[in-house]
Amino acid sequence: MSIQKNQCSTMTADSTRPPAHEGLFTLKHFTFESGQTLPELNIGYLRFGELNAQRDNLLLVLPGTGNVRHSVLEHIGPGRAYDTDHYCVISTDAIGGGTSSKPADGLGAAFPDYTIRDMVHAQVQLVKSGLGLQDQPIAVLAGASMGAFQALEWLIHYPNMVRSAILLVPDWRASNSFQLATQRMIDIIKLDPHWNNGQYTAPPTEGLRLAGKHYFAWTVTDAYIAESDDSTLEREASAAGDWFASWDAWSLLKRYQASSKHDVSACFDGRLANALARVNANTLVLPCKTERLLSLEGAQQLAQGLTKVTYAPVDSNKGHLAWRAVPGSSQTQFINRTVRDFLSLS
Repeated sequence: MSIQKNQCSTMTADSTRPPAHEGLFTLKHFTFESGQTLPELNIGYLRFGELNAQRDNLLLVLPGTGNVRHSVLEHIGPGRAYDTDHYCVISTDAIGGGTSSKPADGLGAAFPDYTIRDMVHAQVQLVKSGLGLQDQPIAVLAGASMGAFQALEWLIHYPNMVRSAILLVPDWRASNSFQLATQRMIDIIKLDPHWNNGQYTAPPTEGLRLAGKHYFAWTVTDAYIAESDDSTLEREASAAGDWFASWDAWSLLKRYQASSKHDVSACFDGRLANALARVNANTLVLPCKTERLLSLEGAQQLAQGLTKVTYAPVDSNKGHLAWRAVPGSSQTQFINRTVRDFLSLS
């Protein structure tokens, strides 16, 4: 296992945040749940600030399904949800995207099928071997959507490694709506003439773009659509399409397949209560009241099944997208305030 020396990121600077440093951690001979292996698996991340002398101030952020390490930047900084005045914040790239190992590196369809638990196993090694926190628990673990899937797996399978956790728009399994939206998204990509049964030489860009525009409608609500003008909706749907089109097709498909198959109770014969009984961390559950991509019921079941839990639903008509930081918005102010109260930051 090795970790490359951090370099300053070239992203657009924000004077309120500490400088961002890129990192890359390499695991040798990584074995996936499927039994497949890679001789080297890279995990990329961004670091803001430094670990303190006690090494007890790490806030680790885990990405959503279509997200990379930069996707949470507006949540990072002094006074924000991931407060750099109090924590060394590390935002990771999960397996399959960003600077982590992914199909786009050359294997394409032959890249191993991976799971949320594979992501977490690699992240645990990053923390223990890459960051040197062998016996020191993580101060805070945070994630939205698939990031919450990962965080729950951490809490369940590594219960002594995390003191506090923040779960934004969470669920404990992929909902029927998410599974359906993912399957239709994949169907759209495969209609692109460049797809070529997955053996594309030119990227199926138009299929990816249309799939992203389709997927956008699932991430918001009827009320949001009704209250927004057509130009706003088209702009936001096009932005989602452009983001999908920025991904390699196999990288995107395998990431969404991993997320859409997830169920934290799978290792416990489908018994959610048995899975959640293993959790020791103080946990903040922050769903959106109008969620429809995952399920509000699933978040409520988490709150009912966890022992040390704070349940604080976000009042927003943005549905699944309510987790995204929009400076000055009521939902982001609520998230910042609720996280600070939960972590007792002053």
